[in-house]
Amino acid sequence: MTPSLPIHSDRLVLRATTPADVPRFHVLVTQAEVARMLFMFHPGWTLVEAEALLADWAWNGNLRFRLSIEEAGEWRGWIGVSDDTEPEIFYALTSEAAGRGLARDAVAAFAAFLFDRFPVRALTAGVFHDNPASMKVLRACDFAQTHVKRHLSRGRPALADCQMFRLPRA
Repeated sequence: MTPSLPIHSDRLVLRATTPADVPRFHVLVTQAEVARMLFMFHPGWTLVEAEALLADWAWNGNLRFRLSIEEAGEWRGWIGVSDDTEPEIFYALTSEAAGRGLARDAVAAFAAFLFDRFPVRALTAGVFHDNPASMKVLRACDFAQTHVKRHLSRGRPALADCQMFRLPRA
């Protein structure tokens, strides 16, 4: 049986985003310290742009979507995946959720869901050099660092080193 949403872990529910998530998503990704760790967001990004992005990246049963992460009914962040040959995952959590293992739980449950549902041979992730917490999350979920790539983030003034990770299908 093909797995469907929502995705459950011991502490989290990963569910399709809704219009009610747009303001929370926008506030999170436009914080300077968060935007600089992601590729496409910046502090000047608008609520209208957030609404359009979440609508465009809504769950439709195929790769290329974003989900909301909830803990005990509280919105804690989001996680998403591209539709590349080896899809890239990306995520961000609120400051209230940081440091409690929630990112690890979300990434592990999300990766298991993706491998169960889609015929991908591996998942990838990119993490800027100054984000050791996210590197720790990926390593705890069995992603291996493969190489370093210079990457642009709209939340940074210049290109920066990005550690690239890969998790092959078991």
